[in-house]
Amino acid sequence: MAKKSKKSGRPVPVNLGLSGRGELLRKYRKTILLNEKEVAAISQYCAKYKIRSKSAFIRNVVMSHILSEMDENYPKLF
Repeated sequence: MAKKSKKSGRPVPVNLGLSGRGELLRKYRKTILLNEKEVAAISQYCAKYKIRSKSAFIRNVVMSHILSEMDENYPKLF
């Protein structure tokens, strides 16, 4: 019978989705459809406030709304 190999005590490297810059790697794509008025409103807002990246802006707005809703709906004991 062959001997079982011993496992080393070294930790197994875990890929947490971190890129070289220390940010979380985005690998999931979500697509939304907007009508003409919504696109015009976003474009006007981005032009007025000199926002260069519309995708980063939309992602930031959506995530901040989600996180604020989660804070408001946090279960309370009393």
